[in-house]
Amino acid sequence: MSWVVLGLMGPVLGWIAVQDFRERRISLMALFLLFGLGIVYAGLVFQWNELPSKILANSLFGSVILVSGTLMVRIRKPWDRVSSFIGAGDFLFLIAISPMFSFGSFLVFLNTSIIITLLLFGTLRLLHGVGKNVTIPLAGAFAVSLVVFISIDQFLPIDLLIDCGWIYTIDI
Repeated sequence: MSWVVLGLMGPVLGWIAVQDFRERRISLMALFLLFGLGIVYAGLVFQWNELPSKILANSLFGSVILVSGTLMVRIRKPWDRVSSFIGAGDFLFLIAISPMFSFGSFLVFLNTSIIITLLLFGTLRLLHGVGKNVTIPLAGAFAVSLVVFISIDQFLPIDLLIDCGWIYTIDI
């Protein structure tokens, strides 16, 4: 049953990615739909009493990472509003997907997505010489990353959404 919910999530994530890449805006209806599907998925996979703490922990962690990353990049410039660099849609997208992950899985998803997004857009900026004030469609890039994570989770014997405990147990 959970794969049906994840299958319904694909078109919604595609809708979010297209909106963010084209217009740098995300429809609230798409975010509410994604949050609802995430709650249904989490209810099928996790226990219902775990959801509020899961949403709060993942949302707070994601917000701290985004704000601190923005501040580190902009530390050399005079204080400017953080909201001009990170849109409300980026924060709302993280809140919308937060029920789907355990905390460890959310750490892996967020860090992997940020690194891939920065490498991709940094490479594109170097190759095409785009102007200085180009924004990165972070929520759209996260949506594409989430489609990849869901595909890997469903078709390979790697558990990326529910528990990434295997990452912590790798012996070096």
